[in-house]
Amino acid sequence: MTKGFHKKPSKRIPAKRRYKIEHKVREHNKKLRKQMKKKTFKKKQKDPGIPNSLPFKEQIISEIQEHKKRAEEYREMVKTQMKQKRLENRDKLKASNRGVELSDLVKSAESRNNEFENKTEQLYETIVSEKDTSNLKTFYKEFQKVVEASDIIIEVLDARDPIGSRCLEVENFVLKSLDKRIILLINKTDLIPRENLQKWLNHLRNEFPTLPFKASTQTQRHNLSRSKVDILSSTKDLLKSSKCLGADHVMKLLNNYCRNKDIKTSITVGVVGFPNVGKSSVINSLKRDQVCTVGATPGLTRTMQTVSLDKHIKLVDSPGVVFAKNIVVNGNQQMSSILALRNAIRIETLSDPILPIEALLNRVNRQDLMTFYRLTEFETVKEFLSLVAKRLGKMRKGGILDLNAAAKKVLQDWNCGKIKYYTLPPEKSTMMVGAELVQKMSKEFNINDFTYDQFMNIDDEDDDLPTTSESFVIDSLASETIDNTMEQDSELTNTTQIMLTKEQPSKVSTSSTANCDDVEMEELDGMQLNKSKKLQFKKLKKQRKRDEKLSNKLDQINLQEDYDFDTYF
Repeated sequence: MTKGFHKKPSKRIPAKRRYKIEHKVREHNKKLRKQMKKKTFKKKQKDPGIPNSLPFKEQIISEIQEHKKRAEEYREMVKTQMKQKRLENRDKLKASNRGVELSDLVKSAESRNNEFENKTEQLYETIVSEKDTSNLKTFYKEFQKVVEASDIIIEVLDARDPIGSRCLEVENFVLKSLDKRIILLINKTDLIPRENLQKWLNHLRNEFPTLPFKASTQTQRHNLSRSKVDILSSTKDLLKSSKCLGADHVMKLLNNYCRNKDIKTSITVGVVGFPNVGKSSVINSLKRDQVCTVGATPGLTRTMQTVSLDKHIKLVDSPGVVFAKNIVVNGNQQMSSILALRNAIRIETLSDPILPIEALLNRVNRQDLMTFYRLTEFETVKEFLSLVAKRLGKMRKGGILDLNAAAKKVLQDWNCGKIKYYTLPPEKSTMMVGAELVQKMSKEFNINDFTYDQFMNIDDEDDDLPTTSESFVIDSLASETIDNTMEQDSELTNTTQIMLTKEQPSKVSTSSTANCDDVEMEELDGMQLNKSKKLQFKKLKKQRKRDEKLSNKLDQINLQEDYDFDTYF
């Protein structure tokens, strides 16, 4: 046996000790799991909000919003103060290095600050967007890009109120560059009578080439339908259909410009206008595809978008920008109320929807509103809204009338077209553009051909469309702005009429074959009638030429000379 060798201990342990160790390990792991659960991030419980049963709920919500607004203003103020302190410290360091006095440095900083503020005010004081001021600069920059990149600007107008939806600042901005041209496109022509449309065309063509248009209202993605029938000679059923009208005249006008200017490459056409006048719908109708997002809410188009019609014409869509100088606000009426009546801003963003109703009641005959909503007599705005709330069931908990909901419902009826209205052009037309420029543009676009064709295509025997006798007059939502030299002498205002007509069922033929092809047959009939009218117009022109020749011969005769019978007999 070797010295120093000891027997190794056995690794066997009693079962009692082994079970005890396993139990301790389980307890330790359980403790660790509990600690890990405590350390993990827990999602905060969602605030249930203010219950509807709480009285004065709206007042509490408004107080909370004001508190948030004040807190945000305070944070902005602190941020600007800290920024100003940093700038002052930096200027002090620069002054100490250069040896400049502090007073001179402060004066120079103030002058630079004033110059910057004046520049920003001059750039953006005329623009009012439907969103906050953060979107204001981006919309204006996108609009500038569209104007700079375009050869022709199509300004889309609402047929119900062309003056109210016309941007004179845009026209002046475009006319500063001599190589750009403007076309006025009156959209939504199916919402006004034909005689009113003819008056607006005669009025606006004194300044710019003007065309009527009806955008397609189909929901399909591709192959949007289009009709070649002129709007002034179309039937009521064709106007009520989802087809596009007037697209052929727009394409013909653009092709005339390319041919007369000898443009062999391509032109870019920018589409501008107020929010929700139908700019994207016009582009979709010309392209015959749903390439632009459309909707009833204003402000869907955020950035410029280029769409190629063919290899010669490219269209550019722009976001809607509201120019404040085109808005005439009387008395203490806020600008938001006028914009809400024009559907230029969203109704949900209005802090007080009752103000636009006040502006509306100041222009509308109250007796006609009583007839439209079937109400009793009222005097104030609150009485009118309370009657509308009772009529439509706009009530809160406890039977309290919800005046804000009633006001929003009236605004929705006004904007969506349930309350039909249109404006009359002013009796005296003011030339905003020089006569030489008007003649030049008419030659470039051959606009006289369109006026002759549309004059011959008018069908005076169609009595299906509403007339002015079926509507009532209210004051206009906008006044036509004129030159500064004439503003104090005379102001031209247009009147708005609201049609209270009930839709009558269309006459359906008794034959079994005339189901879906009635509109197409009416189109063909209208085209045949137009051919006969064009022949009459050609005969009239030939007769005028004969009369001119005869008058020239008679002018050459000298009455003082003796009559020579040999030469004439």
